[in-house]
Amino acid sequence: MLLFFRNIPAPTRPNELYFYVAMAVSEDLIAQAEQVITVDVMVIRDRRTNQLEHHGLVSVSSDEAGIRAIKNLNGLLFNGCEVLVRCYKQRDVKNDRRRNGLPVPQDIIDKRIQDRRRGDSVEIYVDFSNVFYPITL
Repeated sequence: MLLFFRNIPAPTRPNELYFYVAMAVSEDLIAQAEQVITVDVMVIRDRRTNQLEHHGLVSVSSDEAGIRAIKNLNGLLFNGCEVLVRCYKQRDVKNDRRRNGLPVPQDIIDKRIQDRRRGDSVEIYVDFSNVFYPITL
């Protein structure tokens, strides 16, 4: 299961997010290492406003671990910021109305026209997912 962490603090490192999620899925240290598979930290820049958003994408080994993490972490503080945690759903042929021919309601069409994530206005500005920083205690 993929978990999406919205509005994580700006200086968040992947290993900090890893340990935050690992502690929420299990109390057993060995089980923690087996549950969290990958952690990506992204900075997304809105080209129109030049604002930066910091988000995390965490892959856990099972749906049960993901549900446990969502229940334990959603709305809690992480490094001083309240984060929102939800299941990340990737679009595919089965769940994308744009590709499977189902009619799209007018209110959704209107929202898509106004949605800032459509088109060229948003870019991944910095991707720290491949960088590992040691935690300083």
